[in-house]
Amino acid sequence: MTIFLTVIIFIILAISLAWYFISHDRGEKKPIGALWVAAGFGFLGAIVAAFAEYLIIPAATLKPGASLGIAMVLGALAVGIIEEACKFLPLALFLYPKRYFNEHTDGVIYFAIAGLGFGVPENILYTFSYGAKVGLVRIILTPFFHAATTAMVGYYLAKNKLSNKSKWATVVPLVAAMLLHGLYDLGLMSGNGLLVVLSLMITAGMTVCLFLFYMRAGERDQAAGLAAVGHNSFCRSCGFPNPKHNLYCAHCGKRA
Repeated sequence: MTIFLTVIIFIILAISLAWYFISHDRGEKKPIGALWVAAGFGFLGAIVAAFAEYLIIPAATLKPGASLGIAMVLGALAVGIIEEACKFLPLALFLYPKRYFNEHTDGVIYFAIAGLGFGVPENILYTFSYGAKVGLVRIILTPFFHAATTAMVGYYLAKNKLSNKSKWATVVPLVAAMLLHGLYDLGLMSGNGLLVVLSLMITAGMTVCLFLFYMRAGERDQAAGLAAVGHNSFCRSCGFPNPKHNLYCAHCGKRA
């Protein structure tokens, strides 16, 4: 019973985060289909990453409590590289040329949802494999970790597109996310007190950064004229601008 309750909490947290970002977005309405596609890319990325890690990384290397050495360090970094690449790259290739990928907040919202699509199945798998206690610990430590690392890189992808910079400039934040992810995994796997504290600092810091990036993205959109201040700035039904904040949209007639 506790296991199923833990799984439900993971799902509720993921839905709450996605709802918060979408409902507080003051830009053009996001296509529902594209949001589901982002979640789907994240879920498929989790499957691909699991197979890649199984084929590439020796199981003994990632065994919790194994002696800290070069093999464990390389294994942890490999996990970070594989998982961040599987979460980010497919969605980035899909979204970058799309017309509706045109706001700074898009980089946070779409990629955070992809991170949730990756992280929720992973957390559920850990819960069923190792028990409710492990699941409860992950609720505290990692409910938004995957969303945060991917959203960070997504923010810079959108920023580079809107600034007419090369999309290859996003390589730097992607590598940073990979390294942070690898250090996080290394600390937890090692069992070393100082490294465990480092892992806790990383996951807590990234969760805070997730919301900071979202706020910063909103500020950039507002400064660039891509978003408006106040409620009903855009129709929530058709996405049409509603600068007078009318209760009903002048474009589709539905409640804004």
